[in-house]
Order: sequence, then C-alpha cells, then structure tokens
Amino acid sequence: MIANETCAAAGIIEEVAYRAGDGGEIMVVAPALARTRLEHWLTSDLERRQEDARERLEASLTAMHRAGLNASGHLGDADPLQALDDALRVFEPDEVIISTHPPQRSGWLERQIVRRARERYDLPITHVVIDLEIESVVSDDDRRSTTRRSGTGRRMRVFHASDYDEAIAIQSGGFQDRRPSGGPPGVWVTDRPPPPGNSAHEWVVFAVDLPEDDLSGFEREAGEEGRRFLLPADLLNRHGPPIAEGDWSE
Repeated sequence: MIANETCAAAGIIEEVAYRAGDGGEIMVVAPALARTRLEHWLTSDLERRQEDARERLEASLTAMHRAGLNASGHLGDADPLQALDDALRVFEPDEVIISTHPPQRSGWLERQIVRRARERYDLPITHVVIDLEIESVVSDDDRRSTTRRSGTGRRMRVFHASDYDEAIAIQSGGFQDRRPSGGPPGVWVTDRPPPPGNSAHEWVVFAVDLPEDDLSGFEREAGEEGRRFLLPADLLNRHGPPIAEGDWSE
C-alpha cells in the first residue's frame, strides 16, 4: 500500500484488512513528499520531508498493528512511482493499493500516478479515495456518541465503485440517481469494497459513512460483493465527499 496523508485513515485500514485476509503480509510505503511543487525541487528540506514521512509511516503501522495486521514499512522517495519501484525490489505483493484524497483535491491524480502505475506494473492496482474531512467528522461524532446520541446511533461504511469520468462527476455535482434495468432509481453501494479481480483495479472506490437507520428499506439481495443497497443519491450526498480545492500531497 502506498499513501501519504491518508495512510492511517480508518477507511484505508479497513480496506487493507479486508483485502489482506487472515495471515496476509502488508508493506506500507510512505513517500517523503514535498508540500509544494517548489519544495519538491529543493534539497535543503529533504531531512524534514523524510521525518514527516517517517511520522506518517509510524502512525499507519501503529493503526494496522492495532487492527491485528502483519504490516511493515518502507520510507520512500519523493516521487511516488520511484518509491513503489524501490519497495517492489524487496517485497513481492499480490496487489498494490494506492490511497489518495478525492479527485479534485488530489495532486497524485493530477499527475496521473494511478494510471501510470497501472501501465508500469503487471499487478492489480486498486485506487481508494479517502476523504479525511469526512473521517474526522465521523470520528468526532463517535467520540461524542455517549453524550449526544440516543437509540442505536450506529454508522455503516458503504462503498461505491466508479470509473474516472463518474468520479469527477461525483466530485463536481454529487452522486446522481440511475435507473438500473428499468428498476427504481438510485445509486448501488455495498457494505465492503470491491474484491481484487473482476476489473476492480480499474475503479475509483468512494467510501461514505451513513447512519444504519438511514439504510432501512433500501437493502437488496446480497451478492458476491456483500450486502447491497440501492440508495437515493440525495442521501449519499448529505454524507458524501465534499468539493475541495487542489492539493499537491497525494
């Protein structure tokens, strides 16, 4: 797995745990990234960038170990693809997971890191979108749950897989209802991310946290991908990724 600011996010820990399965080995690659394009070319800040990356790596490994995962770490080059090249010389994975911010905030997507990785490596490349603003809101709500909530108050993370064109449309205009096979309109989501294979590495995966009570009445017959829900777009948009400005980091 390669990630920067999202490397210890709950969403990526959950997905890595699901994909690794029991006994899987994980290597976390943390590139020593610059915060701006100018800083990327300055050697004077290399030591600080490496220290920042080391702190992110330690946070990610701590979160994974707490989740019971067998994870090791690699401090990578400032170029994400070079960082992957170096890591793949010492570790032979079955799959590479690239975690980024949402499309309109992601410098890595602007630089086509995911596409270039798929062209370069003969491995499944899974791209996972993690929105840290939503994760922080959910975390804050969870910490206040004992004093603010009544009833169950439980939340479920659901996943929607899309191609890049749809991902950009979701970021610019939100989720849109579709009418599958003449049925009722809505957006298909599942309770777990797409598994490796079945062209899942060609998708952008959105993770959205919803109150479980809001899912009542929308569940459909389960499939190989787990529990399936056909949700109204406006329900997802109330909790989904917000539009944000550009970000160089990942």
